[in-house]
Amino acid sequence: MNFIKQVLSHDNMRAAWEEVASNKGAPGIDGVSIKRWRRGWEENLYDLAGSVWANTYKPSPPKFFFIPKRTGGRRKIAILTVTDRVLQRAVLRIVDDFFDMSFLDCSYGYRQGRGLRDAVARIIELRDQGCQWVLDADIDDCFNQLDHQLILHYFHQTVSDPILNRLVGQWLRVGNRSKDDRSGICMGGVISPLFCNLVLHQLDRSVAMFNWQMVRYADDFCVFGSTEAQIHRTFEAVGEVLKKLHLQYEPHKTRLTNFERGFCFLGVTFVRDEYSFDANMKHIIVKGAFDEDLFVDYHPKGYD
Repeated sequence: MNFIKQVLSHDNMRAAWEEVASNKGAPGIDGVSIKRWRRGWEENLYDLAGSVWANTYKPSPPKFFFIPKRTGGRRKIAILTVTDRVLQRAVLRIVDDFFDMSFLDCSYGYRQGRGLRDAVARIIELRDQGCQWVLDADIDDCFNQLDHQLILHYFHQTVSDPILNRLVGQWLRVGNRSKDDRSGICMGGVISPLFCNLVLHQLDRSVAMFNWQMVRYADDFCVFGSTEAQIHRTFEAVGEVLKKLHLQYEPHKTRLTNFERGFCFLGVTFVRDEYSFDANMKHIIVKGAFDEDLFVDYHPKGYD
């Protein structure tokens, strides 16, 4: 299958541009706004596709800003140029479905037709099935530690296209956020969530092989069990899997708990048979079953 031909087709590039434009967003490091890009959008698309075919395309470094984290501190968010956002969106429009077909049901973040409300519904379902013990896990600086070679390897396994692989390599290098040049992706990049899911899909597969129950939303996840002993074994095994992916637990934010003590997942707190969250300047507490309508206006910070 000729992936790059589909990516650079006029219809796909135009659709990618329209999606980027509809999301609005600030200018990148080049200062070019959506409004300015729109003035010559047809010529811009033609030039962008031509530069990829000619191997002259070079992504610009991201511009960064900071937002507060729920747990304190600040999260570094990247703003790509409009040009880079359009090309990443064009690639994502073509390849996303091919990767999504292999992803497991335990993964809910950045996937079409799945989201936070589905993850919460699954947690409540597992609670009611008797999975009372929880590995409430946090990966230490996940986006900044994701290994480039692993991303390229897993990308190439599904999409074997030399031009696309070259683009992925360029985006990884220019978006690098770590002290070396072999790891780190920028949060805020259009294609970054796919890179995260590519690597953490290997965690999903390993947990599934043990027949354990997990709910993962990007780099936030919980594993559920029926006994304390089981969840202790889970903690050790998952730690080994993360090590193979060149990742590790954040020790101060990872714990073994249960529904009696309670835990928080993406801003939703679960205690016994209740769950609660803040939305529209209200604190909502729900007892018992999942109520999907309550989550229409809820968006966890950092995952919009």
